[in-house]
Amino acid sequence: MIDMANLLGFNSKVITLYIKAGSKLFNPDLLTYRLLLMEPTEAKAYVDHLYDELHGHWERRISQGPFMTRLREGHLPLPCLRRFFKDWGMFSIEVVALNAVSYYVHLPFFVRNYDLLPAFTEKIAEELISPTPPGHTLILLETAEALGLSRQEVLGEPASAAGRAISDYCRRIFQDGSIIELWGLHVYEETLGLWSKQWAEALTSHYKMSKRQAIYFTAHAEADLIQHDGRMGHGPLNRMILQRILEQDMTASKLGYDLKYCAFTMVDLQSLMENHAIENPYPA
Repeated sequence: MIDMANLLGFNSKVITLYIKAGSKLFNPDLLTYRLLLMEPTEAKAYVDHLYDELHGHWERRISQGPFMTRLREGHLPLPCLRRFFKDWGMFSIEVVALNAVSYYVHLPFFVRNYDLLPAFTEKIAEELISPTPPGHTLILLETAEALGLSRQEVLGEPASAAGRAISDYCRRIFQDGSIIELWGLHVYEETLGLWSKQWAEALTSHYKMSKRQAIYFTAHAEADLIQHDGRMGHGPLNRMILQRILEQDMTASKLGYDLKYCAFTMVDLQSLMENHAIENPYPA
């Protein structure tokens, strides 16, 4: 029998400490059996712990990393910001398109769990049509222009190798991964709200941008964390979807990646992009 704890990226000690069902703790001796029969309280505790671990990893690698530390202080040269945003822009537009693809790939799950379907489709639609079509691409280009980047530079030129890595990883998970591998990746999305807030504050405080010019980051600070314009925040929605996946034992892996790997790798690849931007300002 498959050891689902190892597949999901946790050991028996973590399960014993963090997953409760009423007054009952997991029995490590019955771990495989119990994980196949997760109750809602167990699945929620599991998801909450994974998110806590991811936030800790993000705090160490991104928030306290050299790029964001210098950005918050206003000491990061503008050409380094340009390099990062030039690479980030193509990733941003590609992942929005991949989200739309995932709607088709995993449609049977959302049909069975119809209560999740309105919020999920609204998330996809918002990214494509808000504020007007083509959606978030418009605010991406608005902030790019304020940083001194043209549409051609952001969307028409290849990203650097270090900047391309996160896009290629996402495409691998979205197209070839299982549903639990994909929503393991989506755990990362909640950090983008916190990260975007730091960017928005730095741009308006230290880089002479208006709040409107920093719109890409101000919009994502809301969208990825909290309810906005009557819509559920992306982070809370992703938590609900991952919990439901665990409750229904949809834990089969196609790529051999556990949940923790799927989530942590996104942070590591963002860190790679940031460090590359420090060392390779644009224009050179």
